[in-house]
Amino acid sequence: MNKDIRELDRQIADLQARRDKLIREHRSQAIQTARRLVEEFGLTPSQVGLGSISRKPLPPSTKRPTTFYDPNHGLSWDGSLTSRGRKPAWITQAIADKTIEFFRIKVQSATTDSI
Repeated sequence: MNKDIRELDRQIADLQARRDKLIREHRSQAIQTARRLVEEFGLTPSQVGLGSISRKPLPPSTKRPTTFYDPNHGLSWDGSLTSRGRKPAWITQAIADKTIEFFRIKVQSATTDSI
């Protein structure tokens, strides 16, 4: 059974390589055709509809607020691990040293005192 699986994997790899080669060839031909037509007719990017890559405005940046800050080195971290990589080394070290709370930013609420 392993032999059959390896043979299928080899065939899949060969087909993917052939597919990638065909895509590169067709893309190259399309680019050459587009360049020839642009030069032939003296077209501008805006006439071809390439005035802007996206017609939709970019969404406003939604940056998470800083949760941890190292005043000695000017480093900050938002405390998020979702699709943002690993924890910074200085945070990892602070966790190991049990000094992480020293770096946490204290947020004060804006409550009004009634007199």
